[in-house]
Amino acid sequence: MASTVHMATIEDDQRHVPGSDSLPLWNESFWFAFYDPRTEVGVTVRLGIFANQEEANIYLFLVHGGEVAHSLIDLRAPVPPQEVNRLAIGGMEIEWKESLESFRLRYQHEAHSIDVMWKGYSPTYLYPSRNGAANEPRQTGHIEHGGVVTGTITLAGTPYSVDCLGHRDHSWGGERDWTKLHHWDYLSGEIGKDFWFNAVRVVMGEGAPEIFIGGLWDGKELLNLDEIRMDVRTADDGARQLGVDLHLVDERKREHHIVGEEVLVIAPTQFGRTWCKDGFARYRYGDRVGYGIIELGYVERP
Repeated sequence: MASTVHMATIEDDQRHVPGSDSLPLWNESFWFAFYDPRTEVGVTVRLGIFANQEEANIYLFLVHGGEVAHSLIDLRAPVPPQEVNRLAIGGMEIEWKESLESFRLRYQHEAHSIDVMWKGYSPTYLYPSRNGAANEPRQTGHIEHGGVVTGTITLAGTPYSVDCLGHRDHSWGGERDWTKLHHWDYLSGEIGKDFWFNAVRVVMGEGAPEIFIGGLWDGKELLNLDEIRMDVRTADDGARQLGVDLHLVDERKREHHIVGEEVLVIAPTQFGRTWCKDGFARYRYGDRVGYGIIELGYVERP
């Protein structure tokens, strides 16, 4: 449903505690990604929590000039304590400065660091409910949000000032069983403060139907997507994304043609036999250029 205000509540965008009837792989995750074309510096970071397994996980990549400059992957981290307006895993800290609006992201490892402010430039988009009643154990919540990122990324002791657009998502509930995600394509892009998009395709198993979901911000409204058609170009037998041809129809019945022209650098993480590869991408929307993520996920074939 179209909205001009936050679809998510302040409580939605805080950390959650799984209920007594929650699934064993109940999951919560916070993901941020941004790329500054002026400095060619980018960050993608995901902090995840399997509370019922008493495990947390993190992947973090700093990229520069088309290469991964620094990475951290820890899939067996301790669950962080429940703090008000703060989450920290593996040296990466998210601080809520203003709920639903702004966050401070900090990280330090030897000569590499992050110290940036992430400030939303649109309201928060909340995925439509697909799993039934809110108290059903498999019910999930999912937020998408576009923001402005300012601050400093330091690589091998050299500081880079960043001032760019970025994206975040926050999901909680249900379960995150990486072995069941046969294939997915997650696309997000910031064309300007008046337009961001998110489009997802998921296949849960061999021969299973494709599931599509997503939304966009047109500078005035948050809108669901009625139709998503994506042709993701790949290489290496489908294991490396190269770009995408994307056609969207929003709930106002307007069509949007967006082209992912190039994947600049790929940040890969492996969960068992499942790969999650965040590709920093340059997008074109008509005569406008923006940046974002083409994420490719798949389970390795035996």
